[in-house]
Amino acid sequence: MNCRKRCAHLRIVIGYLAASLFSSIAGAATTNLLIGALHQNVVLQFSSTDNVVFTETTFLTITNPETMAFDGNGNLFVSTGNAIKRITPLGVKTTVAAELDVDGMAIDASGTLFVSRKSKNSNESDGVILRFTPNGKSSVFASNLSHPQGLAFDSSGNLYVAYPIRGTILKFTPDGRSTTFATGLSKPHRLAFDAFGDLFVTDVGANSIVEISASGVVTTIAMNTSDPKVTAVGDLAFDSNGNLFVTFGNTVVEFEIGNGAVPTTVASVPGGAGGIAIEPPATSNLSTRLAVQNGAGAAIVGFTITGSGPKQVLIRGLGASLSTFGVVNPLQDPNLDLHDSTGGVIATNDDWQTATNAAQIPIFMQPSDSREPAILATLQPGRFTAILRGKNNSGGIGLIEINDLSPDPSSKLTNVSTRGFVGTGENVMIAGLILSGGGGGRQILVRALGPTLSQSPFNIPGTLTDPTVTLLDANGTIVASNDDWKSLQLDEIQATGLAPPSEHESAILTTLPAGDFTAIVSGKNGQTGIALVDAFSSF
Repeated sequence: MNCRKRCAHLRIVIGYLAASLFSSIAGAATTNLLIGALHQNVVLQFSSTDNVVFTETTFLTITNPETMAFDGNGNLFVSTGNAIKRITPLGVKTTVAAELDVDGMAIDASGTLFVSRKSKNSNESDGVILRFTPNGKSSVFASNLSHPQGLAFDSSGNLYVAYPIRGTILKFTPDGRSTTFATGLSKPHRLAFDAFGDLFVTDVGANSIVEISASGVVTTIAMNTSDPKVTAVGDLAFDSNGNLFVTFGNTVVEFEIGNGAVPTTVASVPGGAGGIAIEPPATSNLSTRLAVQNGAGAAIVGFTITGSGPKQVLIRGLGASLSTFGVVNPLQDPNLDLHDSTGGVIATNDDWQTATNAAQIPIFMQPSDSREPAILATLQPGRFTAILRGKNNSGGIGLIEINDLSPDPSSKLTNVSTRGFVGTGENVMIAGLILSGGGGGRQILVRALGPTLSQSPFNIPGTLTDPTVTLLDANGTIVASNDDWKSLQLDEIQATGLAPPSEHESAILTTLPAGDFTAIVSGKNGQTGIALVDAFSSF
């Protein structure tokens, strides 16, 4: 099947996911807004599923959280005025740099941290932009600057720097060449880009928020005329829906997209708000469509829940209902098993209505065919395996999916791997990933393994000798594709520690915004066999 036909068929599958699931999943997406509370020496977390009512919890105890930024893996970087700390999604805290007075932070697509270091004295031009790679190496990116402050990257990898001493915004290309991007500001402080490529700036001199177009046109979109000692504008960040959050003194306000410049107060931070950051999009749905066969050809899906709290998931095995969406040979009567990391059976189901808790499955997520199985379970963090087979050794196209029904910030649905048969035409393997909530982007690694499965400890016969993988967005547009992983992003993929063992296996490392995406695994030159597709959103 050529790419044009395959992509068209993929859009049918994505349409199915969107129609049956995405409206409910997107509605339940949690926005986790982190605010530095300078007086309390903590980072507060404000979580909401509707961007109206935000629940406050203490995320982290840390001295003087002035500036914050998330990388694509969910690691939080916090500047404390004299050091930079890195906090992993599991809460492990390390020091990135000590004795460093930072006034701005931003992270590029490769995970490299850029920081603006203040000048040592008010009249000196010894301020610099430093960069710290994920492996800990540091270097000077730009020097001879006087008090550089907020930083932000555009989609092309250009770095923008707030330069209050001149009332300008500087633009640095990836190779370090600088130009003046915008002028006429008072004292620009913090920067953030929206999804359309416009730069938003908090101007502390005018106590206002300004928008700067790609051509450098400056427009004031909000101004606070109250006493700046009480309501001084501070930091800002966008969520994945395009809503803008800004700190004013001890309050956090939201400028909701489509609501003009009318702000809504969503949080209070007694003593004054410091840095602001919004957690990257989280995985809310993982799915794989493939040809289900007997024995080693069964669909085997492994997934991981990270964090500290329990998570309610709904696992569905679809077959007969896929015929509605153009699938010619659907699996007529699938059954489903769920196992823990030891191989113990947690639950099993044949027909979803026979489950003891079937009535608790949301109506809009109940399988449309009574022969399709579903397992609703609340799971503690760990690794799990779901197996989809055909009843009485039957075969056909099946879809197995894991849905997050409790987007609790204390736990995340992260990595997934599916092993099964890869054929041709509609029998290729199609893995789906939905990212929702949050802001910015989430770094994702997708792998397609074949030859590795034939080796110890797997020893699986009939493996796919040369798998390829293509990643597409919800419109069927190709985001990236790969045949042999060493031909693309070799150093970056090796740095994750998850490089495929065989050079004939495929991998894609990319940063994705909130949305739904699909990876198609097929055999090069029409090959068929058993393969495994991985999607990692945490590594």
